This record gives sequence, structure tokens and C-alpha cells, in this order.
Amino acid sequence: MTAPPAPKGRRVIELLIEVPAVTVTFVMMLHITANALLRSFANSPLPNTLEYVQYWYMPIVAFLGFVAAQLRGQHIAADLVFRMLPRSTKPYVTAVGCAASALMAAGFAWYGWGEAVHAWEITMTAGVSDVISWPTYFLVPLAFASLTVQFAWATVQAVRNPEADDADESSGAETTSV
Repeated sequence: MTAPPAPKGRRVIELLIEVPAVTVTFVMMLHITANALLRSFANSPLPNTLEYVQYWYMPIVAFLGFVAAQLRGQHIAADLVFRMLPRSTKPYVTAVGCAASALMAAGFAWYGWGEAVHAWEITMTAGVSDVISWPTYFLVPLAFASLTVQFAWATVQAVRNPEADDADESSGAETTSV
């Protein structure tokens, strides 16, 4: 069964997240391939490839991936106990779980903001190289702030529309049971 199409506004947000993630992944692939080929055949690897991958490409891909997965509802769910709960309690268990996740994400955003500002103040670089890395530290508070909003919204939706969980179960929604 196919899911209904996403609303236009949500689709635009998905594109704003996914297009940069795909672009960065593609650029990373080209950079790593060029480095490997130049190292193997010309004995002249691209300088600081590891630093660019570790401090730029991977954080961008990972944090945009977290936000996109939550937006699409595609995180893995292990509902060992949840399935056995009475139908009337499921929305509230979902709401408590989402609220706890929102609080945790807010804490990560708060802590990440302090670390990002500190990295900016000391103009942090990638290891002992001259490659600047402090801008990517701001991805942490941005991603977790976005996740905070998404989890808070999911909390509200769980309480407001308790039938949504029942509809997901009967339609065979995309969750993975362990």
C-alpha cells in the first residue's frame, strides 16, 4: 500500500534537506575517488581529504539525515511492548516518548550551541591541519533544534489525534518490529 503524497509545504522542506545531503554525498564520493586515484596512479593524493570527509562531509550528511528521517517518519521502531498495550493508552505512551525525545534533543541543541560558539571563538581547525572545522559545529544545535520541534509536534499530534496510531497499525505503516 502506498502512502498518500506529502503536503506541498512539507515536500519543499524535504527537498531543502535532501538536495543538500545528496549533493554533499556526491561531492564527497568524487573527492574520495579522486584522492584514491591520484594516490594510486600519480603518487600525489589530494591534501587533507580525511579532514574534509571527517569534519565537513560526514557531519552534514549525518545531521541532515537525522532531520530527514524524522520528518519522513522513517526511524526504526522496535515496538516489543507497545503492541501489547491497550489501545486507549498507546497515544499517551507515544506522547510521553516523543516529549522525552524532544527534551533530550533540546538538551543536545543547548549543549551543542555552547560547543559551537566555543569552536567559533577559538577558530577550531580539523586536527593539526589548517582546514577550518568550526562552522560544522553549528550543525549540531541546528539539527537538534529541528528535531526538538519535530518531536514536540509529534507529542501534540499523539494527544490530539489518538486514532492516527490505530490507522497506522491497520494500514501496515512502515515500522520495523524486532
